[in-house]
Amino acid sequence: MINEYITVQRTINHYSYYVKQLIIGLCEEFQTNKVHSHRLMPVLQRLFNKETNIFLSFFKDEKRSVPMQFLQFLSQQGEIIHVGNSYYTLFPERTVQLHDGQYIAISSLKAPIQKRSLGIGQLTSKSLAISLTYDDYMYRPTFEKLLNVYTNKLSNHHDIDPNEMVYFTEKGSFKTSSIKNMQEGEFYILYFDRVIGSKIKPEKYFAQWKKGEWYVTQIPSSMLTRFRYALRFLKNATSTYQMIKHNNGYIEIKLPFSLPREENILLRLIATPNENKWPKSYLTTEDQINNVRAILAYCKLKEGVLKDGVHN
Repeated sequence: MINEYITVQRTINHYSYYVKQLIIGLCEEFQTNKVHSHRLMPVLQRLFNKETNIFLSFFKDEKRSVPMQFLQFLSQQGEIIHVGNSYYTLFPERTVQLHDGQYIAISSLKAPIQKRSLGIGQLTSKSLAISLTYDDYMYRPTFEKLLNVYTNKLSNHHDIDPNEMVYFTEKGSFKTSSIKNMQEGEFYILYFDRVIGSKIKPEKYFAQWKKGEWYVTQIPSSMLTRFRYALRFLKNATSTYQMIKHNNGYIEIKLPFSLPREENILLRLIATPNENKWPKSYLTTEDQINNVRAILAYCKLKEGVLKDGVHN
């Protein structure tokens, strides 16, 4: 199991370096500062056709090709930047300062080191000319701020008739298609399938039940998980993660459910997830435990008992 995490991360780091070098080469060849994905995708597809199932199964989204998922992975992490209309270019190399003061280099044009820590970032002894804090690298609204901002947007002027709702208690969150027994003043998440011609567009809403009607505001898909965490926290629901020790300094992180987008991206700097889309497990090293704890604490997750795992 540990070897699979390591194999996936090394392969990701290898292709990250390859894509950045490919973008540089194509920019020089065509005298431009950006490259369209149609020049990158065929090259990646040929390479990925020869890859192992361990790497390919990491990208489980069947709606998108593995090369496209990989480009989006690199873009989310800040290794490359999507500038619109399927064009990509490079960020300048920069460092992110971690919670414990360590520096991680991202968007580096140096060849990856095989025996390095897990995660896509490269540990470095000092900051670069461009150095970012966590907040500079990834904006993360606190749960309180998120709920305050969206509560002020709630309105009863809408046309939605929810198909499903998520309600929250001290025991957690629960999804149901039974739209009843709403409590005055309570917050919910609503799902609504909007019919547009012959197509159905799924929509999600932050909602409050007041005076016998719904007050709602639409939630961006990228914020849905953060809302669920925030509303669990609002109801004092306790969520616990586990750390499991393995041999050779490896630590496995087991989560009760997937992280919000922002914390997932931060954790992938220093840890390797078990899959790309909705990971619930990560592998990291002992020297990153305090940074992992800081990232997860921001999500109000509590640490359970540190366990000894299978020594492999």
